[in-house]
Amino acid sequence: MLTLKLAFRGLWRHRMRTLFTLCAIAFGHMFLLVFMSMSDGGLSEMVELAIRQGSAGHVVVQAKGYQKARAVELLVPDGESVRRSIEKSVGKGVVVRRVFGGGLARSSSGSVGVFFAGVEPELERKVSQLAKVVKRGVYLGSGGAAVKKAETKPGELWCAVPPKPGSVAVTQVLVGEQLARTLKLGLCDKMVLNAQGLGDRKRVELRIVGIFRIGSDQLDAFFLQIPIGVAQRLLHLANGVHQVSLVIDNAEGAHAARDKVKSALGQPDALEVLSWDEAMPEMAEFVWFKKVSGYVFIAIVIFIVAIGVLNTVFMSVMERTREIGVMRALGTKPGLVLRLVMAEGAALGVLGVGLGILFAMPILHYLETTGIVYPKPVEAVGVTIAAFKGKLHTSSLIVGSFIVFLITVGASIPPAVRAARIQVLRAIQRG
Repeated sequence: MLTLKLAFRGLWRHRMRTLFTLCAIAFGHMFLLVFMSMSDGGLSEMVELAIRQGSAGHVVVQAKGYQKARAVELLVPDGESVRRSIEKSVGKGVVVRRVFGGGLARSSSGSVGVFFAGVEPELERKVSQLAKVVKRGVYLGSGGAAVKKAETKPGELWCAVPPKPGSVAVTQVLVGEQLARTLKLGLCDKMVLNAQGLGDRKRVELRIVGIFRIGSDQLDAFFLQIPIGVAQRLLHLANGVHQVSLVIDNAEGAHAARDKVKSALGQPDALEVLSWDEAMPEMAEFVWFKKVSGYVFIAIVIFIVAIGVLNTVFMSVMERTREIGVMRALGTKPGLVLRLVMAEGAALGVLGVGLGILFAMPILHYLETTGIVYPKPVEAVGVTIAAFKGKLHTSSLIVGSFIVFLITVGASIPPAVRAARIQVLRAIQRG
């Protein structure tokens, strides 16, 4: 207690210098917490959006070589068996099967080359971001209540109404807004899709039940979803699929889930099991670059803070050279002097960390609730972001605060060692 009292007295002798140092520590800590919030929340949200755009997952099972070649013949032959194995091994999340292909979409107004995905509507709606950004109409396989709610006038979505027993079902398609505009198509209008898979070129007539807008030029203008059975028949795949994807709560558990899936499947030669960062290397590189650049910025800020603390404590020691010499002459041991000076650094650290949290709280709240809202959605690595939100985990708050505290204590070590080694007679004569 006496050591802390003396430490605070030493710091308070030059109030302005101490206050400037506290502000430097507080703002450095604030920047660190804001960066961690953006990393925990913003970058994680980008990864989740990329995973849930309908062509990947937290864990992906596909044929070996498909990641690079994207060839239609590289199939997972028994996707349903793989799905059961994943569900049994992981025990959580949603497992979906998908088929991918390219073709030509035609209407009476023109034609466009497209990329399509065959999906299981009931499962896909639980994990796909596209199901959440349908601007007109409904998602594939929606029930009667959803259809009625989405209609702006009676009968507008007749093609999306579940068929009555004995009647022929309409083949549904979900298209991007720009694609619908290019082909001049609206809800329940007919689209013809031509594609060639493992057999003869084939065509299928589709009715548009939903139009989505996600903000990505590539997806909105060239991507569409159809039921998986239709895609398999169109490409002559029988029961084969191109991808079996596991979608879990967040990307942090992806590697552990991947290892479980590998163990469950026995790592067959014909298949490969990838985590999201292996399935989407461009996104992984983008996240890594953002984190590294952020850490470099924070390191510079922390270095400036450390210099400020070092200067404050060092000047405090220099100004009290005679006082420390008298203390030593009266029998004070070097260890006690060392602890006294380091207590000043610790006091600066505690107060600076507390102020940093106080300064950061309104910014963190704003980032988590509103975020950085862009005037126009920004596309990065195939992901469109309207707002960049943050979210600071408790563990990040603790780690960040501990780092700043250690920096301030560490910066007080050199002046503390100098004070402990001071020569008594020279110190007294200097005073």
